[in-house]
Amino acid sequence: MQAIRILIVGFGNVGQGFFELLTRVKGRLGLNVVVTEIIDRRRGHIINPKPSILNEAIQGRLLGDKVEVDEIPRLISESNADIMCEFTDLVVRSKGEPAFTYLATALRSGKHVITTNKGPIAFHYDELMELSRRYGKLVRFKGTVMAGTPSFNILNLLPGAHVESFMGILNGTTNFILTKMYEEGLSFDDALRLAQQLGYAEADPSLDIDGLDAALKTIILSRVIGWKHELEGMEVRGIRGIDIRGYGDKVVKLIAYADKDKAYVKPIPLDKNDILAHVSRNLNALRLRLDTLGELTIIGPGAGRYETAQAVLTDLVDILNAMRH
Repeated sequence: MQAIRILIVGFGNVGQGFFELLTRVKGRLGLNVVVTEIIDRRRGHIINPKPSILNEAIQGRLLGDKVEVDEIPRLISESNADIMCEFTDLVVRSKGEPAFTYLATALRSGKHVITTNKGPIAFHYDELMELSRRYGKLVRFKGTVMAGTPSFNILNLLPGAHVESFMGILNGTTNFILTKMYEEGLSFDDALRLAQQLGYAEADPSLDIDGLDAALKTIILSRVIGWKHELEGMEVRGIRGIDIRGYGDKVVKLIAYADKDKAYVKPIPLDKNDILAHVSRNLNALRLRLDTLGELTIIGPGAGRYETAQAVLTDLVDILNAMRH
């Protein structure tokens, strides 16, 4: 039986992590898959990459034919891959482009798609679901929320359960900053600097500390549940410059919340007997309120190279199972 062919678009941290994880575990999982192509703006268009490519990719040099951004949709369309895994950077100001175009092109050319990019899912959910239906191909995006830690996909294990609301800590960078402020008495600026030194925060941390990253994840969770929240009109406040001393004995966390009527992201003071108050460092947490189970809380890592690669592997196995039936 012919192996299922995978095209990777974007070969940075997550793309490399997935390639490495897949190479390591596909034998023991019995996965008959092969990465046949990689398209990356810095590293080029690589055909039939060998495992040794990881060592070369870290150096960031050109490894295949040079690729211009406007060529990528054509290369996706011409690829004979069965599944495209898209790991390019999030661009909020362009509402998820060019990644949305990459995903749409893949679906139209008969490929299932997996993405870890929040932009296309948060801004173009309806269009992607329509393309998925029209072309009979699956769209999977577990890695957009809480990386490999179960989040919305846990609902697949709970048939008939209705989500009434959810709240959670969906950004590890801000949670790390707040934890350091409480545990070590650091100022916001010092805690942010430490987060940047340890690689938890970007050089430009705006997406995280201004609440936008958590807001996009809140929208994605909402859309999966069936609510139509959008970034416009949503209350989004981050923790930039926050002073925790004004909250008394409460513990402040950057909380994402949604029910069918409203959604927001903002700093919320929590009682010390609330389990979310004790979610520390760069961990994420999601509390679902369900009509059948009451409250269900999931805590785990929400970002990272291998943590996100695990999410892609989860999506890949899901698609492979669907292709067999």
